Amino acid sequence: MGADDTIQNTQSLSDSAISAAKACIWEWKPDDEVLRIRAVGNSVIPEIEGDWSLGSFAEVLSDDCGSAIGGVLSSATRRDRFSLNLSLRTGEDVRLIGSQMDDGHARGLIFADEASTDIPDTSELEAVFQPIMRLRDGTIAGFEALARWRCEDGELRRAGDMALGSDPLADSGLALKMLDQASDALANWRETFSQLNLFVQVNLTGADLFRADVMSKVESLVQSGRFPKNALRIELTEQMALTDFDAAVAAAAALQASGAALVLDDFGSGHSSLAWLAAIPAVGIKFDPDLTKLAGRPRTDTILSGISRIARSLGMSITAEGIEDFRHVQFLRGIGCDYVQGFAYARPMNFETAQRFLSSQVRLSELTR
Repeated sequence: MGADDTIQNTQSLSDSAISAAKACIWEWKPDDEVLRIRAVGNSVIPEIEGDWSLGSFAEVLSDDCGSAIGGVLSSATRRDRFSLNLSLRTGEDVRLIGSQMDDGHARGLIFADEASTDIPDTSELEAVFQPIMRLRDGTIAGFEALARWRCEDGELRRAGDMALGSDPLADSGLALKMLDQASDALANWRETFSQLNLFVQVNLTGADLFRADVMSKVESLVQSGRFPKNALRIELTEQMALTDFDAAVAAAAALQASGAALVLDDFGSGHSSLAWLAAIPAVGIKFDPDLTKLAGRPRTDTILSGISRIARSLGMSITAEGIEDFRHVQFLRGIGCDYVQGFAYARPMNFETAQRFLSSQVRLSELTR
């Protein structure tokens, strides 16, 4: 998340938002042969909530679905991904999405329906893009998409400054619009500036991930073929894990199953960072800006160096966010930081300005060949 941005504060993961979600989390433990399903918040599908053997769970599904899920889960291997439409014998349709994790367990979400609740008018929502630069040579690597509202006075204001309504899940309208605008920009830039191999990162809140419409949107965009799957990256803040760690991990597993690449945002801001790092198969981390700003102090430098070593040993990229000057660039380069983001390099810009910025990057690369 951009250093100047908070799309939603920690309250976005409030009990009301989670309780309103129409989703269950599931976990399959092959060693115990137990399928555990529980609601996120209020009970959603009481017919399937509980602990099941595959045989007993198949009995609550239609005949075809019962045999299908048994075959898929019992034969799952590491990093397998699942997306199944299931019909209950009661006549209700649900969707199971998730993936096999490094610990051998499969996890994910079950959505009760695909229907959206009322969402606010997002016609005045605009994405702006803050460049993420390679530290080794100062070239553009990608962008983070940030939400702005176009107000009546023509000014752009942060989405976090605007009231989005009383519905605790209404903010999915913001997430859907941001995903659309970010992916449209990404597809355009991958075609126009193909030599730059850009990625775009989008923030999703914890409540977003328990929305069937948001998860379906991510999946459809990633599978659209307009850009490589790992070029659209979803930033997950650690605050997700503070309300319900197991639910957050299940949501991340479902998101991974969609094909999107995951980045752990504001890393180091909470008490569960290492557990979050161990549980989520992310492609990268972003240092919490408050931690980055303390670089140069011996204790902070030791912490940043240690986190970097762990991340690199896991094959993850490292982004230092909130860089407002160049005092600590040499240190960040020395600990293996891959990317930097902040006002010292570039401020958030609209699509047209980003186009010009990319054109200048292409010209610069041609001059330095």
